[in-house]
Amino acid sequence: MATPSIAPTEPCDLLVHNARLLTVDPANATIHGGALAVRNGRIVAVGPDDEIRREFIARNLVDANGGIVHPGLIDAHIHVSQYTARSVRDALAAKAKTQGHWKAEIRPGDEHASATLAAIEYLKCGYTGFIDPGTIFEPDAVAPVADEVGIRIWLTDPYVADRGRRLAETLGHLASEDFLKRWPKDLDDALRRLGGQLFRNREGGGLARAFVGIYGEGTESLELHRAAVDLAKESGVQFQMHLCYLPSAHRARERELGRPLYHHYANEGLLDDNVTFIHMNVVRPDDVALFAEAGVGIVWCPFGQLHMVGEGGAEPRMAALHRAGVPVGLGIDIPWVINADQLGGMAIAASSVSGETVTPAETLRALTIGGAAAVGAARETGSLEVGKQADFVVRYPNLAGDYRFDDALEGVIHGGRELVRSVYVAGELVFNAGEPVRLDRGRAVENARRSAHGIAARAGLL
Repeated sequence: MATPSIAPTEPCDLLVHNARLLTVDPANATIHGGALAVRNGRIVAVGPDDEIRREFIARNLVDANGGIVHPGLIDAHIHVSQYTARSVRDALAAKAKTQGHWKAEIRPGDEHASATLAAIEYLKCGYTGFIDPGTIFEPDAVAPVADEVGIRIWLTDPYVADRGRRLAETLGHLASEDFLKRWPKDLDDALRRLGGQLFRNREGGGLARAFVGIYGEGTESLELHRAAVDLAKESGVQFQMHLCYLPSAHRARERELGRPLYHHYANEGLLDDNVTFIHMNVVRPDDVALFAEAGVGIVWCPFGQLHMVGEGGAEPRMAALHRAGVPVGLGIDIPWVINADQLGGMAIAASSVSGETVTPAETLRALTIGGAAAVGAARETGSLEVGKQADFVVRYPNLAGDYRFDDALEGVIHGGRELVRSVYVAGELVFNAGEPVRLDRGRAVENARRSAHGIAARAGLL
């Protein structure tokens, strides 16, 4: 006599099945014919389809139709208030103006409009989060976008620096007099800003979270740097700052110190696993082991790195860092030339300059759990693992290029936005069939266009 089948008894809110799961979890890797179950916004099971469906009964059952399901991508570095400025470089140059002239005219409503447009574009490209490095003048204008759109946003305090004038000396194309007037005036002023966003990490605070950051690139004193690192440790959050974007400026700082900068930081106790540096366009062979031993994280911005390779003096070693166990995330930086769904392909191309090309699997890891690690959130998101937030993407089967040789490359990196069917954040559907679920895309686009033209008028471009 046949053994009667046992009906599933474990309840869950959502069950996605008939999927190719790219878990970005070494324990599971890729599961063909897989499923995941979600309850209260978190993943409660990941595994073969028949096992999960035998155990769980779902309020909402989603058939992936054999498509790829992967963790939501995270842009680890985006100057989001400039998203609406992505096509103004030639206009600025024609008027002999810098990006600083544009940024000086940004108002809170502009930051909200720019971040909303960026958030929608991120969802469309399969992202569930992005990180701004402290270049939003009014974080209160951007934080609401997280819940309005349904995307995770990590923020920090605006332009924390006590030597801001140095920006004009090393990166003059970013500066203007009116822009620098909005920066802290001195160390005391900078310290007053430090940690001002950490209240967002309280329980029930929504999808916007905070970390400790300073601007960096030589705009910081050692006192400010140390205070920020100490505060991050005390608060249990990540510390971030820009470092070594411009190789010539980096080497000039080393000449002043009389020793390698990274080793100087190590001697000062400023390197550990709650520290993330952005850019790192000069990494010498012995630096790889230094960062791996300390647990320091890196945010890699491929376009900026290629720019610096062209300028000369860059020593990129992102593949080597990743393979040494250093957490590496990927960031667009200022979105001049690429869309969010092109970031992975640009990273693979840029890495070839170093002679060690990152693989598609390594690139997917950088786009997911590497981005989460950049703000200390890798225990919460970035992979499809039991206990983590249910932040994931369901893709259409790629009928044109789905050869089943390399799911990460074919389905995510090559697949781009056209394959994104739906996006879930904390188990909630926030993007579906080409449109955001929580707000009207057309209205957001019109608001962003109106905002950009207002900034351009104030900056003297129109």
